[in-house]
Amino acid sequence: MSDDNATSNLLTKDTVAAYVTQHASQINFFPPDATLTADAIQGGNVNFAFVVRSTCGKKSVFVKQAPEYVAIFGPDGLPLTSTRIQKEVAILKLWTDILGEEAERYIPKLYHFDDENKVFVMEFLEGFDLLDHHLVGSPTPDVELSLAMQLGDFMAKTHLATHSSMVSPERAAFLTTEYENRALRDIQLEYVFTKAYEETSEQTSKGFTVDDAFLAEVNALKARYNGEGGAGNMTLCHGDLHPGSVMIKADDDDTQVRVIDPEFTVYGPPGLDVGSLLSGYVLAAVHQLYANDDDEKKAEAVSSITNGLNAGWEKYKSVMSEGGISDELIREIEVETVGFTLAEVCRTALGHAGGRLWLQFDDPEVKEAAIETALSIVTKCMMARHTEGMKVLSESLTALL
Repeated sequence: MSDDNATSNLLTKDTVAAYVTQHASQINFFPPDATLTADAIQGGNVNFAFVVRSTCGKKSVFVKQAPEYVAIFGPDGLPLTSTRIQKEVAILKLWTDILGEEAERYIPKLYHFDDENKVFVMEFLEGFDLLDHHLVGSPTPDVELSLAMQLGDFMAKTHLATHSSMVSPERAAFLTTEYENRALRDIQLEYVFTKAYEETSEQTSKGFTVDDAFLAEVNALKARYNGEGGAGNMTLCHGDLHPGSVMIKADDDDTQVRVIDPEFTVYGPPGLDVGSLLSGYVLAAVHQLYANDDDEKKAEAVSSITNGLNAGWEKYKSVMSEGGISDELIREIEVETVGFTLAEVCRTALGHAGGRLWLQFDDPEVKEAAIETALSIVTKCMMARHTEGMKVLSESLTALL
């Protein structure tokens, strides 16, 4: 999509149904004579997203378009190359190849990619909810174990297939270059690993100190995210696998997961993905501690989330080990997983993670207490992770009750 026609080719709620009709033969989903309607999907920051339905209401697709800027800021805001969607499509196709018949268990089906207009059409996940919404809702023991173990399995299988210790040096070098994703990587370097710590204040970080030792930890994680060091322990990552990038069905007899939005994909440290996901479990446990007045329900929610965190990690570790990743490398991944978890918890608690649901309370005293609790976990675990790994994180959540 050239600069000249980038704006004129942007889809809207009023034009996206006609676009899908125009490309019906390539999409191969709706009947040729289907009458279609469309709605915009709210909540995304970077792209435009829509659901297109047949008027009979029985069939739907998801349509996503990448503009030449961050969508939430508008065309005069933050420029961002639309070619990011190419990386998203590329990793979805690679995951499909890696997972084989299991792909439909973990990722939505891709129906069509229009490179000229930077648009793709994929399966609309009817009846699914975002994992972060679920975790701040009503988590239950069996459901959390199932969801977390599925996600641990997905991460391990996709990481194994591209891990630098499992592929040839030539393949690792190709993946490093092909998935550098510099434009989006630089956004993460600024907003995830830099900005939050430069703008701490007494109001947002009461009782929490960003001292030289803590900054050294964050900077080490930042360097690893940027691909510096640790060449023997790198893999193709989703790159932004927080619970807002996971869709789930949470029925007791039918738990399903689908991983979405991998446009921040990078060839980087495996702990990046695992830590991004587990940060949501830590934040959800803290959130449930203050959102629930019923002590019994509070205890069930926090313990369910904690058990999910543990089960997800154990599943990931076992699949990686069975696949041939050495104990030494898994230990490195564990330590970095906790680090990336804490970095995301920290920036969220400090108010630098956008409009996520975690720790959002109307009562300012409750909100302040929740933030202090989240930051106390960060303080307790950031240094201890080097010797205690996942154990110190799990124990910190258990100690909430």
